[in-house]
Amino acid sequence: MKKKRVVITGMGVVSPLGSDLQEFWTAIKNGQIGIQGLTKLSTEHYKGNPIAAEVKGTETLAFEGLDQLSEYSQAVYYATAATKLSLVDAGLTENIEEDNNYGLIIGTTSGNQDMVERTINNFEIESRDDELNPNAAEMLAHFRPIELSAKVASLCNFGGTNMVIPTACAAGNYAFGTAYSMIQQGRTPVIVAGGADPFTRSCYTIFYRLGAMTQTNIQPFDENRTGMVVGEGAAMLVLEELDHALARNANIYAEVKGYGLACDAYHPTTPDPDGSGAILAMNKALDMSQLSVEEIDYISAHGTGTKANDAHEAKAMNKVFGTQLQNMPVSGIKSMLGHCMGAASALEGVASVMSIQDQIIPPTMNTASLDPTFSQAFVVTSKAIEDRPVENVISNAFAFGGNICSVIFGKYNN
Repeated sequence: MKKKRVVITGMGVVSPLGSDLQEFWTAIKNGQIGIQGLTKLSTEHYKGNPIAAEVKGTETLAFEGLDQLSEYSQAVYYATAATKLSLVDAGLTENIEEDNNYGLIIGTTSGNQDMVERTINNFEIESRDDELNPNAAEMLAHFRPIELSAKVASLCNFGGTNMVIPTACAAGNYAFGTAYSMIQQGRTPVIVAGGADPFTRSCYTIFYRLGAMTQTNIQPFDENRTGMVVGEGAAMLVLEELDHALARNANIYAEVKGYGLACDAYHPTTPDPDGSGAILAMNKALDMSQLSVEEIDYISAHGTGTKANDAHEAKAMNKVFGTQLQNMPVSGIKSMLGHCMGAASALEGVASVMSIQDQIIPPTMNTASLDPTFSQAFVVTSKAIEDRPVENVISNAFAFGGNICSVIFGKYNN
């Protein structure tokens, strides 16, 4: 059976740079930074200058069902909003038709962890007195990971595949890859896929205690880089079988060409210094896409701004692309967005697709002095590039546990 082509027909974002696709993209290509002082947690427990990338712009969202989510995770709210935005953008209407086989796949790091934190904060957990604990049991029930996709599917009327992928900071790319495979095999014509994560005390504190967070700026690949910044949000893409999209005259942003999965199985939090998993994932994505390294026009880097992650990614890119890397733009938009956990690679997927759509390569902000050990890489710094063709983009995502996924997006051609 001939494999089906998979295209992107809609996108929705909820992010630290706004909750409107064009607003988000304009901010990214102009180098706007969505990182500010921490407001969602008390700063008294965090020394120095605690900063965060917190979601902005949700007050403009007015979709049916969002007002029902007060007892659900913030991630459910973000994912529902981003999904509805992507469906409207795809022309599939806010609530899709009855009796469909459309799928929903959401990647995440923390899932619904904030439900536990909110319940502990708001109720006398040790007491079984119902008057002291109204709705506590119901709220805790919403902690289950599957609630993240199940509630969104219920509100948006998805009748097909329903899945949560918890592969942490690479989960958005895992969702794209899984959706791509299912559509390519003819199992469903449409899957909305992406990632979502809430802002949680546990996540923020973990990275703070690991010493992985900067208190100034995220500086991907800079020799003076001092770490990442915890963020939150959601991004969802409508992936659609090409003939299905053409039959309804859908707008096509780009095509998914392929993806590669790997696990370097090195350490729970530290990447393999030799970049073994990243090398394998990028090579597998190229093989599936049937593209050569010369045909990749831009690398959307994982680019966390931490010492170990950037070093391992740079080594892997050098190994895969060789001397070609000297003339291949690389940028890291976490310098503007922060690290939005399970939503990170999903948001980077949106930016990669918009890069193809508008033929613009976004900048890497705050990177002033490239680490000399990365000198072979062409890192785009403070200004977007608008004078180069962008046909194919590889977007990298790496996560704790060694989970790695690279996805290749390409310009749609008839």
